[in-house]
Amino acid sequence: MFKIFLIISILFLNSLANDIKTIEYKGDIDLVLGDFSKSNLDAICGFSYPEIYKIWKKNPTFTSKDIENCSELLKEYLQSLGFYRAKIDYEIKNDIATINIFRNEAIKVSSIKVEDEYKKFVNFTKDEVFISSKFSESKKNIRKYLNENGYAKADINAKAYVNLDEYKVELIYIITKNKLQYFGDINIQNSANLTQELLQKHIEFKKGDIYNSRLLDKTYENLYNFGIYKTIIVEPNFNSNSDFIPVNIKLEEGFFKENSFGFGYDTDKKFRFKAQHKNENFLGDLKQFTVGTKVNSEGYELYNNIFDPYFIKDNISLNNDISYENMDYTSYSQKKIENKLTFSKEIFTLPNSVGFLAEHSTIKSDLKEYKSGTYLLNSLFYEIKLDRRDDSLNPKDGYFLSFYIEDGSKFIGSEYDYLKTVSDLKYIKTFDNLTASFKTKIGTLDRDLPIFKHFFAGGAYSNRGYAYEKVGVKDSDDNPYGGLSMIDSSLEFEYNIYKNIGIVTFFDSTMLSLESNNFNDKFYNSFGFGARYYTPIGPFRVDFGFPKDDGGFVFHIGIGQVF
Repeated sequence: MFKIFLIISILFLNSLANDIKTIEYKGDIDLVLGDFSKSNLDAICGFSYPEIYKIWKKNPTFTSKDIENCSELLKEYLQSLGFYRAKIDYEIKNDIATINIFRNEAIKVSSIKVEDEYKKFVNFTKDEVFISSKFSESKKNIRKYLNENGYAKADINAKAYVNLDEYKVELIYIITKNKLQYFGDINIQNSANLTQELLQKHIEFKKGDIYNSRLLDKTYENLYNFGIYKTIIVEPNFNSNSDFIPVNIKLEEGFFKENSFGFGYDTDKKFRFKAQHKNENFLGDLKQFTVGTKVNSEGYELYNNIFDPYFIKDNISLNNDISYENMDYTSYSQKKIENKLTFSKEIFTLPNSVGFLAEHSTIKSDLKEYKSGTYLLNSLFYEIKLDRRDDSLNPKDGYFLSFYIEDGSKFIGSEYDYLKTVSDLKYIKTFDNLTASFKTKIGTLDRDLPIFKHFFAGGAYSNRGYAYEKVGVKDSDDNPYGGLSMIDSSLEFEYNIYKNIGIVTFFDSTMLSLESNNFNDKFYNSFGFGARYYTPIGPFRVDFGFPKDDGGFVFHIGIGQVF
């Protein structure tokens, strides 16, 4: 029995001795960023560690076999970057493995043979370090160019001759275009309730056109944006001996009816709940029907939307929104029925919208100067947008412009004649790990209106030095009046410190005036700092805002981009 216990103890101690807890890289490495940074070398070897904030998770341990495999992977990686004479060794002491990397001289390109037509796709020059991924990319670029210009059956014979004795690389590209190709028959299999005419309008090519792979990609994108297919196949048939290439399109309908539920919290509206049903192909041809409710700590909203993207021919859409809300705001409570009918059309790639807005509101005002009562405001509106951001959910580069004008008139049953305008500007630019963002909203009303039509500012998505809607003049009970003229601006700098984590500093400035078309009133300024953690549904935000003219600070949390 003692011998068995001794053997088990020795095996257990040996297993502990083989556990490697720390891996160090030495030699020709990068300290923080670069191809030879620790994080990149770990990724090459398949070593992963828990994210910083996951303090409850333990770091992994490794074996000597893991280190041996890592050294082989690093050797292949170095060769792919041109370091064919690189040396890698390692040593293991106690629970620490040290991997030594010596790059030595990189192999270089000695000659390039390629026709003039394709030189722009070969990103090498003589005496440049040979990187295998760049060579593969050059072949892909040539193939893409030929496919987009009708030569889908071209032959590409590209070789990289590596001479280790003379330590040089010769690149030779031999391209034979063969015959020009054309689109042939288009065969469509479609299981969804869409007319053939509608599908044809979103296919970017027709029989007899010169073959262009870019048009296949655009067709796939068009069909994907329908949002109702679980399978989309746009496949050219190159097996044909003809110069006309048939294209098979297979479309299999997926689930286009969706029930969704969501919970959330932010410092503006506190706890939030949302329930929604959406039909993405209501009565066919991509008409949409949506019904749902939103609930927060201040009240609730019921809403319904009907959207027809092809209401008139194929370029004018119809959007009808009906909603009812029962909500408490900072200076009033409101029960409102709203109907917004919108017709939209793209003109020179810019979305243009016109429509009719009806608002029937019963107001209980907390301000003595503004009466409680029931109001009916009817208006016609127009809106134009220019969106050149790289991502609407989490933009890192680009800009957004919009202009909205709303004309209320007694001629169409409104209790008041009025004119409202709102202009929006957002600009985002990223420099490596630093993102600079700026936004401003300018709004004006040409006359005083019931309190629910005023502009308000302050909160997690506005001036962060103030609580929700608390910017501007207030009465003795701290109820804000809002304004008839507004400039609400923010400037923010975000630095990405680690993967999905960023820190920010910001300056917010807001002008609210109780006079129409007055943009020279008092500005309420604030500054602050915060943090961001990026999720698939947008960044989780924490901000601390400090008003310049008041003491203390305001804390904000929420999900979604300020810009």
